[in-house]
Amino acid sequence: MDSPYPLTKTRAIILFTLMLMGAFLLISWSSYEVARRSLNNEIEENTLPLTSDNVYSEIQQDLLRPIFISSLMAHDTFVRDWVLDHEKDPDAMIRYLGEIDRRFDTIFSFFVSDKTDRYYDPRRVLETVSEKARRDRWYFQAKGLPADKPYFIDVRPDPEQHTHLDVFVNHKVQDYQGNFIGLTGIGISVEKVKVLIEKYEQRYNRTIYFVDKSGQVVLHGQSFNRAMNIRQQPGLGPLTTAILTVPGGSYQYRDRGRQVLLNTRLLPEFDWYLMVEQRDHPLQRVLYITLLKNLGIGVVVSLIFLLLLWLTIGGYQRRLEQMATTDKLTGVMNRQAFELSFQRMSGSSFQQDNPVALAIIDIDHFKPINDYHGHGIGDRVIQHIAGIIQASLRRAESLCRWGGDEFLLLMPECDGAQALARMETLSRLIEQSPLISNGNTIPVTVSCGVAERQGKEGVDALINRADIALYQAKRHGRNRAEKRDG
Repeated sequence: MDSPYPLTKTRAIILFTLMLMGAFLLISWSSYEVARRSLNNEIEENTLPLTSDNVYSEIQQDLLRPIFISSLMAHDTFVRDWVLDHEKDPDAMIRYLGEIDRRFDTIFSFFVSDKTDRYYDPRRVLETVSEKARRDRWYFQAKGLPADKPYFIDVRPDPEQHTHLDVFVNHKVQDYQGNFIGLTGIGISVEKVKVLIEKYEQRYNRTIYFVDKSGQVVLHGQSFNRAMNIRQQPGLGPLTTAILTVPGGSYQYRDRGRQVLLNTRLLPEFDWYLMVEQRDHPLQRVLYITLLKNLGIGVVVSLIFLLLLWLTIGGYQRRLEQMATTDKLTGVMNRQAFELSFQRMSGSSFQQDNPVALAIIDIDHFKPINDYHGHGIGDRVIQHIAGIIQASLRRAESLCRWGGDEFLLLMPECDGAQALARMETLSRLIEQSPLISNGNTIPVTVSCGVAERQGKEGVDALINRADIALYQAKRHGRNRAEKRDG
């Protein structure tokens, strides 16, 4: 059963185009995905944890130092003795805090007495704390810490400049019997911490921020522009419980269509989680550009291949058409092509009411020539006659090798009388043009039968009348042309 969609040249090119482009796309995309996943695995398993380790190490130097200083202050015998001596000399504590600032180059140090509720800083007795004041809740929160937790860290307004936020390390002070007698500590400017975070972000090309155990973002750089609680962040929200219940781990999520790799680590000294995110690695852009280049190369190669394929198929198609429509020996049309040519020409001539004539040309005494001189010479005789006829053709005329030594000549816009005259001229020309082969002259003549198409006469009827005319020409002595009317 014939297919309703035969594989034409155009359809074949389209099919090859789809196959070739599909193959290039599949290979390029597969390579890109493999490289991207390998890069993500490398970042997730090695690069990102290493960044977290490096940031953590630097934080120990930059942020954990205040914890160490506040611990030294809390265990300093001067502080204990001064409190136990009923705080007789307030200036001594002020001088002590000033010395701490000078010695350790701190921004702000303080002491709060549990007995007098006085708040000391390096310049004066700043104020007294009250359990009723909301701003002083941090003190009573620190006072109520369990015995195994000597300090806590919070972010609150600077006591001197209320528009600024500071990170405070609040350390319990106990007497020699372990009784709570006050709170001391160090304040660090939030802006300074942000500068440190931004320094890490620029150095490692990562997003770095800190969250507490409730998921609240406590510290971040200037570029951070998301919700201040990770539970409210798209993509990250569903992971919050998993993040906040383990000391650290590696995670992946999507934010606005972009993949984010996250590594977390608990800082037990602060009770915060260090969050290090990787969004756009430089190599990811390189991989994407490489993918586009590969696709571009694929398109160019495909176009070149398809152009060559088009030319090749066109060449083979023309050769096949020529083989299917051309006589191999003479190069003129074969019978199948002639019938198509007759239908096309006669149909056009019939519509325009123009005459159409047909002639059968037969080589005289061809069998004796073939038998005496051999088939090779016989073929050369056929080629010789075909060449002479072709040289006499007009633009719209068609020549066909009809049989072994017979030719058909279709002559549109030519009536019977004109066709007869032309065939008589052709027969004389052939008689005067013998074949010269290996120094031998082989005389050749032809007999011609001519018929003019009558009305809507078909090719078989027309050839039959021309064949009768040819028979008459041979009966009347050969080397001549005869015409057969209706």
